[in-house]
Amino acid sequence: MFKRRYIYIAAALAVAAAGFFLIKGDGKKPVETYTTVLGEAQRVLAVNGRIRPRLSVDVRPQLSGRLEMLSFDVGDRVEKGDVLARIDDAPESATIDEARAAVETQQATLAQARRDLARYEALGDFAARRDVEERRLAVVEGERELNRRRANVTQASELRERRILRAPFAGVILERPVDPGQTVGTESVIYRLADLSAPEVTAEVDEIYAAEIHPEMEALVSLSGHAAALPADVVHIEPRVDPATGARDVRLALREVIADAPAGLTVTVNLIVEKRAQAVSIPRRSIVLENGAAQVRIVDADGTVQARAISFIDWPAERVIVTSGLKAGERILIDPGAARPGDKVQVAP
Repeated sequence: MFKRRYIYIAAALAVAAAGFFLIKGDGKKPVETYTTVLGEAQRVLAVNGRIRPRLSVDVRPQLSGRLEMLSFDVGDRVEKGDVLARIDDAPESATIDEARAAVETQQATLAQARRDLARYEALGDFAARRDVEERRLAVVEGERELNRRRANVTQASELRERRILRAPFAGVILERPVDPGQTVGTESVIYRLADLSAPEVTAEVDEIYAAEIHPEMEALVSLSGHAAALPADVVHIEPRVDPATGARDVRLALREVIADAPAGLTVTVNLIVEKRAQAVSIPRRSIVLENGAAQVRIVDADGTVQARAISFIDWPAERVIVTSGLKAGERILIDPGAARPGDKVQVAP
């Protein structure tokens, strides 16, 4: 039994030794290559972005006071015109009651002035013309005063209406920084409301590459929870560069409506800067710089490595478009450091 095991081990060692000497004798080391093809190529700029609501607003009161009611909480959906909150309107209510009482008093005064005018007009020639004109003027003044007091009621009612906060559009409550009973001012944020029905994407593009971006440019947006990237279009480019980041904001509209993407979610945006129907593209890591010139390592038919100068569009992406120096069907070293020009290599399967 032991003798048979020793025979197997010796045979294995012999095979390994034969393979070692065979490789050593061949003198070719295995390398990984990439065969170039002529086909559709894209120049893509990948940046990070965030989901943003189509509409977003901080709901603030127009008048200071104590919060009596908050109708909704974070995550609740609201419709346009829904009452979101109510601020104590005791001052306006008191003013309204007072103004309405003044209206009723003036209505009584005006009614009496009209009766007096009617009585004097009924006297005909027995009433002095001056007395009739005085009663007629009293009616006109009474009507004017009644209208003024009614306007006071309307004005006080409008002020009280400003104590009620309504939803300016349909959306979702993102934040509610206050609680009922608090005293708030005109700068206090009561709710943060957003319309998430058709969210957009915002991204920052370095000013070096921003000049290549233009409205209606196509893009693909990748976000968690979606297996496939979502098509989008550039709809706005900020005209100014942020001095703090050296970037310009780019806003994109998704072609598909997604209702499950929370505001602020980080996404990957691939801006399609250029499309070419027929071009050669290679991995950027296959390029090496020699004396400032771009080169790749070509493996010819007999396995010899040769240096080849190329021109390409320098763009921050994993793959670049070659403009000269390569044609379809050529094999290049994926790792140019794997062999030097003149080396004999064996292409790994």
